[in-house]
Amino acid sequence: MKSFFTKLVCTFFLIFSAITIYAQTKFIVTATPTQAAKNEYITLKLTIENGNNINKIDAPSLNDFNIVSGPNQETSISTVNGVSSQSISLSYILQAKKPGNFIIGTGTAVVAGKSYKSAPLKISISNKEVDNSQQNSPMGRMQSPFSDIFDEPKQQDQFEDYILRKGETVAEKVSKNMQLRLQTSKSTCFVGEPILATYKLYTRLQSETSLDKNPSFSGFSVVDMMDRNELDVHTQEKLNGRMYNVYNIRKAQLYPLQAGAIELEVATLNNKVSFVKYDDGAGINKNIITENVTLSSKQATINVLPLPENNKPENFTGAVGDFSIDAQLEKTNFSTDETGKLIITIIGNGNMQLLTIPQIGWPSTFEVFEPKTIDNTNQSTIPISGSKTFEIPFTISNAGKYSVPSVNFSFFNPNNKTYKTISTKEIKFFITKGSGIAKKNLSLKKVTNQESLLDKLLSKRIVFSILLLIGMIVSFIFMRKKNKKMLLESLVIEKEIPEISILKEEKTTKLETNKNHLEKTTACFSNDICKEFYTILNKELREFISTKYSLDKNAINTNTLSAILDKHHVDNNLVLRTQQLLKNIEWQLYTPFERDEKMKEIYGTALEIIHAHLTQKTSL
Repeated sequence: MKSFFTKLVCTFFLIFSAITIYAQTKFIVTATPTQAAKNEYITLKLTIENGNNINKIDAPSLNDFNIVSGPNQETSISTVNGVSSQSISLSYILQAKKPGNFIIGTGTAVVAGKSYKSAPLKISISNKEVDNSQQNSPMGRMQSPFSDIFDEPKQQDQFEDYILRKGETVAEKVSKNMQLRLQTSKSTCFVGEPILATYKLYTRLQSETSLDKNPSFSGFSVVDMMDRNELDVHTQEKLNGRMYNVYNIRKAQLYPLQAGAIELEVATLNNKVSFVKYDDGAGINKNIITENVTLSSKQATINVLPLPENNKPENFTGAVGDFSIDAQLEKTNFSTDETGKLIITIIGNGNMQLLTIPQIGWPSTFEVFEPKTIDNTNQSTIPISGSKTFEIPFTISNAGKYSVPSVNFSFFNPNNKTYKTISTKEIKFFITKGSGIAKKNLSLKKVTNQESLLDKLLSKRIVFSILLLIGMIVSFIFMRKKNKKMLLESLVIEKEIPEISILKEEKTTKLETNKNHLEKTTACFSNDICKEFYTILNKELREFISTKYSLDKNAINTNTLSAILDKHHVDNNLVLRTQQLLKNIEWQLYTPFERDEKMKEIYGTALEIIHAHLTQKTSL
């Protein structure tokens, strides 16, 4: 009977948790500004908050506007008490075709199979004009360069290459005066060691420019190094003996997730370049030629070296850089009624964003709760520097003297190409006998994701869930009276179920190594008319992971995957590769489908990762 009621309560909380999480998913469309001048730029942003398994995002109709740039992807992730929330946005830079009042209709999104619609937006465009040089446009320093084509060239440009003289062609002028170049800080590095990749536009011409293809850096953990204001700043550099105005188009530090030769993708710019046609006999005759020009960077290959196996520590989890570690207790004298807190801080520079909590040899008398992670890093340095702190709450039932054992942390230093293991000191402390009434602890409450009674009473969903629970209990009592024998049999089964479920969690499922676990994906890949490739791949890959590690496939997302697979001792490098693959697939799900090299690359990577999971030795 007790087992049955335990299951009912668990079911109740699962229902409530699912409803609560689902309610947090939002789809919002915003426009900034909503009142603008006729030549002013408007940013339209479509944002999904706390939504996993995004099927697609459709922008509203934009027939009254010119799309200057977009769609551009933005992703933000925040973590509080070990609970991650994520928002994904598509943004467009727009310019109205004419003055007037316009309505931007509803946008739609499909998240986990459920449709969402945004509210319409009202945009007012006046007949006034603003100075484009002061706008915060995505490529503001290159917009509207010929507002008055016959004015003196601006001081910052200094070049007269926009004049097209007799016998010169537009193609020649562009070839000589505009280049999009990719520069990297190094061409060889270790897994987890950062490189700086910068896409630069070298130009002696003025142009209206938009980024058509933005590199996604597949195979890397990416930290963007530019903010919006940097797009309006240019420098001057010499290239092949000639001076150019130089604009940073994209700058990011990249942390490779796997070994091998990894290609950095091409970036592509669309440029509207204007020239003044010059007549040697009559001077400038006010004949303007405008040409649409596409510029692409060259590919660059980064040779990523695997981390050496020789002398690799057993507790190494992928930290690359130079670090120190410290551990301390929030207080060293407290009662059995109170919660202790171990605070571990890792300080240094390296792949800080990928660091995970070190393994701790907790004594069996400690009851340990989910940790809280605090990032205090500076992403403008290369590599990232700062600190990462893990706060781990724990309780002890009996009074006495105790100690937290030394905590070991291992990392690989790419500068001297060696592994190093550092340790904290053992921490001794004393527990006094309490009153037996535990004090309220807000941090534990957050860790266990419990809600206050007031929040529960204010929620209509919880009322529904309570009624549902009561109905289940009443049904059970009715069935018990009707058939006592059936009840006894069910109780026997229920006593066995917890043991079975625990075994299921502690063991991974043995899958057939030679079986094609992407059977439907492979069929779609081979069929030229199939356009559901990424949808099928996303489904089959998640089903494989859930089956392999006995997980609920609805709980699998890029934020929780690391913690889940870490419990099975899956190799850290494989975990990172799997996370990156899921991110790439999710992005492709809500972008226009194309049968291209990217599709082949993702398919090949998926096959490799599944094979790696099948041959991975896991344990708890």
